[in-house]
Amino acid sequence: MVRRPARAVRGRHALPRPHTAEPQLTPGAFALSLIRTTALDEAARGADGPPLANWEPHRTLTQALEGWRKDGTLRESSLLLVEWLASELCAYAATRFGDRARTERWLRDFGDQVCRVQQHAHPAGPTAVAIMSAVAEDLDPRPQDTAGTERLVRIGALYLRYLRDGHQVKDAREMALTLTLWAGSELAALMLHDPERITSYMDTRDRTVPQPPSS
Repeated sequence: MVRRPARAVRGRHALPRPHTAEPQLTPGAFALSLIRTTALDEAARGADGPPLANWEPHRTLTQALEGWRKDGTLRESSLLLVEWLASELCAYAATRFGDRARTERWLRDFGDQVCRVQQHAHPAGPTAVAIMSAVAEDLDPRPQDTAGTERLVRIGALYLRYLRDGHQVKDAREMALTLTLWAGSELAALMLHDPERITSYMDTRDRTVPQPPSS
């Protein structure tokens, strides 16, 4: 079943607000903040119907992207953000499905469904799936490693082609929101939609992410 190809992240306003998503946060820390909020939103969905729209991830993501644009680092920083989101998503799927063959089969089926659903002009979904496929080839390396650098180049070739001149903030936001929604939904499923398990897992993950140097 296809997760909703995102336009906006949905959730309950009563859920904890995401960690401060200022432009000086590393892309990795920011990616985990977005996923945390989305997974908790997904866990809050119940029999009483869809929760109210939660626009906080959209606002904080726009703020970060605009900050990176003003600093002249939009393409580089947003690429790292997308790489982190895609890596987390693929890791959750690999854990949930248990072996590489089942994960690859899920990714192919998921990609086919996304391509059928996202028929509007300039959709983020097909490129996001292609990025996930590149990540799924090797989930271990991070961008600072040699293999991770090669993977980042492959992802960059896909991602940077998606960004249109004059629309780079909008396109970067659409790609990040798409991967954020999918990653949050996958993490919520992996954690059996238990908010305490999601929070505990993300607290642990937060401690593993490199932080920016102190001023």
